[in-house]
Amino acid sequence: MSFIYEPDRGTKYEAGYFLAEDEPVTRETRTILQAGATTAANGSKYVKAGTPFPANGATAIGFVYEDVDVTSGNMAGSVVTKGVVYEDRLPVKLDSAAKTALQGLGFKFIATSPTVTRPY
Repeated sequence: MSFIYEPDRGTKYEAGYFLAEDEPVTRETRTILQAGATTAANGSKYVKAGTPFPANGATAIGFVYEDVDVTSGNMAGSVVTKGVVYEDRLPVKLDSAAKTALQGLGFKFIATSPTVTRPY
């Protein structure tokens, strides 16, 4: 599990942390909207990696690949439009309509990520 600690935003996971496999994954550039973004303690606004795009509902077509800073307005960002996703690594519980729509687009879902045991 890779992450970067950022005092204003808490723990930030590496891009694609929610993906079960590196390949086959398809990413496309899309406009990430400021509406619905999380506001940090310092006032900055961002959309977390793994957020359903464009919304957590029947219109979902993918997931935001990495955290996108939208403090100054809508920004271009990478959206995963095909892949295998660990549901327990998403920042929000996936709506059933979103899951159905995404499965129709070829996404596969794994409920829980594997436990990693590290030798001492």
